Amino acid sequence: MYAAPGNPGIGEEAEIVALDVSDHAAVIDFCRSRAIDLVVVGPEAPLVAGIADDLRAAGFAVFGPSMAAAQLEGSKAFTKAVCDRANIPTARYRAVHSLDEARSALDEFGAPVVVKADGLAAGKGVTVAMTMAEAAGAVENLFSEAGASAVIEEFLEGEEVSLFVLTDGNAMVPFGTAQDHKRVGDGDTGPNTGGMGAYSPARVLTPDLEARALAEIVAPTIATLAAEGMPYSGVLYAGLILTADGPKLIEYNARFGDPECQVLMMRLESDLLPLMLAVAEGRLADAPAPVFREDVALTVVMAANGYPGTPETGGAIDGIANVAPAKVFQAGTKLTDGHLVASGGRVLAVTATGPTVRAAQAAAYHAVDAIDFPTGFCRRDIGAREIAREE
Repeated sequence: MYAAPGNPGIGEEAEIVALDVSDHAAVIDFCRSRAIDLVVVGPEAPLVAGIADDLRAAGFAVFGPSMAAAQLEGSKAFTKAVCDRANIPTARYRAVHSLDEARSALDEFGAPVVVKADGLAAGKGVTVAMTMAEAAGAVENLFSEAGASAVIEEFLEGEEVSLFVLTDGNAMVPFGTAQDHKRVGDGDTGPNTGGMGAYSPARVLTPDLEARALAEIVAPTIATLAAEGMPYSGVLYAGLILTADGPKLIEYNARFGDPECQVLMMRLESDLLPLMLAVAEGRLADAPAPVFREDVALTVVMAANGYPGTPETGGAIDGIANVAPAKVFQAGTKLTDGHLVASGGRVLAVTATGPTVRAAQAAAYHAVDAIDFPTGFCRRDIGAREIAREE
């Protein structure tokens, strides 16, 4: 197994290779030189840039959608238009391409209102504005850059939840649920981030609600893209909001998500590799269904001071070898003179399991407290809402 660009965490399992993943020819040459059987594209940016198309054209099996299908994550306006065509429940919206259009849309919707950058924003391109002044500031900031566009949409009341499916463009297999914590501070305060923690399963998405979301949101999306000549192949992550009228789509991601992937992997008992290969080869319908353990998994993100603004990098990290049976997934890390240091905003995802959310939370924070990362911080309330329901 090879990983690019990799980090010291995955380097314990795979050989890290110095590849520029934006150089598709170099990636293809590497795959040819190693006779690679399957390429798994994790992040959204290479998918939106069409690396899966180029690898498939070169004859490689790829887990990850085409450039066309990856627009579900790459463009909020594209996804909203798919919802229109497939009659998928979602928030009312307007796609805007100038500051004047955005201001007009804000007047139409009023506050609270949601402002979304129409492009990849690493999970930080959304402003949930509770006042018109906050909304005006968000659109002015967004349209300060040339060529910007946005989606302005109505604010929906309800809990957010994440639903995952594997699909090869025809067959669809549910792949678990999770609930993440996007705001940087305890009690869901402060700016939106890419995610400060998560747990799985998300029991607020009951079996009945999950069935509705699959039938009314995910299946029509997959069918519409296939009918329009851009079949979706890979993992599809539906960000939902549970309203009084039922589940509605907030957004799609074209990947497993972070930190949702960590909790899904801790619960997955069966082997992921045959499933990904079945997706890549278009034979998901014949593959065994994934098996998840009943235990809850909960992950706490340890971020660098300053995140989600300018993170403080270079801070030393010690103690991650002492957290078993919890697991530390590394993200923004690197080795400097043989020592592990922070190199990004979200640095570690400290993940544990337990029979209940409270047990998994206690195990995760026990592991967090065993890690010495003086220039880092975390939320101390991951899973609190579900614990209140559980108890």
